[in-house]
Amino acid sequence: MAVLTKAVLSNTCLSMQTVTLKLSTDTAARLERMAIRHRTTKSAVLREALDDKLRSSANEPSVYDLMKASVGSIDSGIRDLGHNPIHLKGFGLK
Repeated sequence: MAVLTKAVLSNTCLSMQTVTLKLSTDTAARLERMAIRHRTTKSAVLREALDDKLRSSANEPSVYDLMKASVGSIDSGIRDLGHNPIHLKGFGLK
């Protein structure tokens, strides 16, 4: 006996959420060509690409993870260095 796990209406699975995004003309054209080449929908191409990206980046360490051994290891001698406007004047301008 089969169990229906997703209700399908046309090519839309009702259990999925809708996401809207903006693409450049070039990216939209490449997406269209890929969908045609693979004989699938643009949504299916985007779902697969996003799933692959999220799966691969889940295993990547964050910048904090890479640097946490060094965080707080350098003492400038100035207690309010990170938040006092006097010390931040000109910061990031060079």
